[in-house]
Amino acid sequence: MYSSLSWQIQCSVCLGDYTDPVMLSCEHSFCRQCITGHMNSSLDPNLCPECCRPYTERDLRSSRLLRNMVGVVRQHLTAQEQMESSPTQAPQALSDTLDCTEHDEKLKLFCETDQKLLCVVCRDGDKHRGHQFKPVKEAAQIIKGIVKGAVGFLVKENEQLNVMTQKHTTEITKTQMRSKELSAQISAQFKEMHHFLKKKEEEVKKQLEAKEQDAITILSKNTSVIKESLMEAKELECNFQTALEMNQPDLFLQWWNEKGFPITERMKTKNNVTPDTKYESRVKGLNVIPHSFFLGPYETHLQFFVWKAMLGAVKPVPELLSIKDPGDSYLKVSPGRTSVRQADRQSNLYKDYNPGVISEESFQSGKHYWEIEVGDKFDWSIGVKTEVGKKSKNSVTSKDPKDVYFELINGKGYMLSTNDEQIPIEVKRKPRKIGLYLDCDRKQIYFYDADFMTEIFITSYSSALPISISLFPGVYLEETNIDPVTVCSYGLKSLMD
Repeated sequence: MYSSLSWQIQCSVCLGDYTDPVMLSCEHSFCRQCITGHMNSSLDPNLCPECCRPYTERDLRSSRLLRNMVGVVRQHLTAQEQMESSPTQAPQALSDTLDCTEHDEKLKLFCETDQKLLCVVCRDGDKHRGHQFKPVKEAAQIIKGIVKGAVGFLVKENEQLNVMTQKHTTEITKTQMRSKELSAQISAQFKEMHHFLKKKEEEVKKQLEAKEQDAITILSKNTSVIKESLMEAKELECNFQTALEMNQPDLFLQWWNEKGFPITERMKTKNNVTPDTKYESRVKGLNVIPHSFFLGPYETHLQFFVWKAMLGAVKPVPELLSIKDPGDSYLKVSPGRTSVRQADRQSNLYKDYNPGVISEESFQSGKHYWEIEVGDKFDWSIGVKTEVGKKSKNSVTSKDPKDVYFELINGKGYMLSTNDEQIPIEVKRKPRKIGLYLDCDRKQIYFYDADFMTEIFITSYSSALPISISLFPGVYLEETNIDPVTVCSYGLKSLMD
């Protein structure tokens, strides 16, 4: 009871008694110094550590009632502790409560088999025949060793839980900072647009706010789970510590029988067959979720994605790519090296031969976006290829398992090809133009239907080497699939045309 009462006057930030307590508008209370420090380390809006509701410095209200209660409760708890440890009063209480209720004898023995206090008459009964017994004092010393081990375990656990809680608070702050950066960037880009795009600006901001809320909700839920584990472990530690301070062995063993033993049994690792006492970790299964907050192409190509018709005012636009001359007689590259197609054939030999090309440029960092026109082709592949080295071939005759491709395979449909697997991809409408967004920092690849700027799917790659863009114009299909695969250009000249 006293431990629970003590918990009510503790600040959830420092886990100590309230010092100069203040109350927020959400009615949660903290030490003034604790909540001020939390506020100074966070960016607006400041969130309550308990319920995550926003607050400002003006919401801090001194709580004289709580400050007075802390002093009164602490005095009461101190007096109770002194009464429990008083040598003049404890023996009478023990003599009233530690007699055998069945035989009216003193409980001088401890049954190791049943983990229970007994009198000498109980020992000779059939119920405890063949059991192991120890004198109360000797048994108390053994059990105290077990409880001390449990306390040491909980102390280490609580230290880890505290660190995890602090890290989660930092991750929430990082998410808020990232959100503010993106919000400012979005606003700056929208200012360059005409008035009729204001509505679209607000829509994108709502997406940002929703993603921020989703990220904070996930982090806050995990923080709550860790805090709950910490509070439970703290309460157990406090209970065990209080029990260890009992000076009377029989009273301690009575507590052990009624509370301590069941609790430590529940704390033990399941299926434990070793003689060493081991406890189930509360930290196991918990982890600090790193903040993950980004908007994909909206971070770097927002204007283009929002209103493609305004390319004259939008920066950046899709990048240019130059295709390496493959030197393959079955492929034909345009003079500007922006498109590739199957060369005209005089015979039907090697009808399934499907070579590809790679870009002159390679990429290892940054975020990039291209659009590749595939038109009405029946077979094509677009993806990224890992660089083998400076002497890498200009043409690609086969796909490496490490490479990633989005492709339309004649007779099979749309596929994601990677790791020697072909995974079917659902595409709502046949895209004539594919948007490829490459995020090298996060090793992610986004594919879009570029005509409607709708996402088709997102995938990732694992290679740390530079990568090139790879294009396959598809199999020949008796001249029905000879249209080129073309990297689109969005310069001022193309706009004027």
